[in-house]
Amino acid sequence: MLWENLKSSEFPEAVKKSKGVCVIPLGAMEKHGPHMPVGTDNIIAERTTLLAAEREPVVVFPTFHFGQVNGLQHFDGSICLSQRLTLELFDEICDEIARSGFKKILLLNSHGGNPAIAQCICNQALEKKRDYVVAFAESYWTYPKDLQKALKERREDFPYITDEDVAIVEDYFSKPRQAFHADFDEALLVHDADPTLVDMSKMGDEDGESTHKSDHLTEAKIYTGRNWFINFPNSFSASHFPYVNERLARAYTEIRVDYIASVLKAFKDDTTLLQANEEWNKSW
Repeated sequence: MLWENLKSSEFPEAVKKSKGVCVIPLGAMEKHGPHMPVGTDNIIAERTTLLAAEREPVVVFPTFHFGQVNGLQHFDGSICLSQRLTLELFDEICDEIARSGFKKILLLNSHGGNPAIAQCICNQALEKKRDYVVAFAESYWTYPKDLQKALKERREDFPYITDEDVAIVEDYFSKPRQAFHADFDEALLVHDADPTLVDMSKMGDEDGESTHKSDHLTEAKIYTGRNWFINFPNSFSASHFPYVNERLARAYTEIRVDYIASVLKAFKDDTTLLQANEEWNKSW
């Protein structure tokens, strides 16, 4: 159920059907190498959340497109908002969502730079008494390894997959590869949403390998906000591997959606958060 598609009169039934859960997909506007759109995280966040919501009914709020990408302002297409503004915005958005009857709000993230601000949004919700709770979860805890495993252990679940497709996945794991931003994973998910948005022929136009210049900081557990960019100055963290097709994209999307549906179910079924919130409100 997409929030903006609901009629005002349909909200009470939507609250009931969703068990009072509203999900806000979190993305970002940032460069994704030379071959993928700046809205990659938004495209993935919205589509996979909506597909998962078809299996595990929740109301899906419009995707927040403007996640934390400060430090990447020099790339065209980046949209960088201040954290102060983001926190103020979510403070009011969550109040408004709750006003329509949703007492459990889940921030479902698809951008690697968002966890810190998402946790701050959750903490901010505890600054005063509220009749709702805010939680945060990652949507991207699936990887190409999960695709490889699924094709080995339950190939029958993907009848459209060919032997050639399996060979492509095995080739991907035949040697160590850089991953995690504009990589095989994200290319598959965006390709499944709209193949015209991905041009894998351009993937090799820029270097996506790490410079390793900030490795010593990471190893020392020192975070500066620039560690990642120092290692990946092209805003691109992936080895050149352009072998994406419709069938593999479909299979990997199904695996991601399965995972997200399980997250939604766990959040919907939970009763402890609202109970704890009620007790906490009374203790003031």
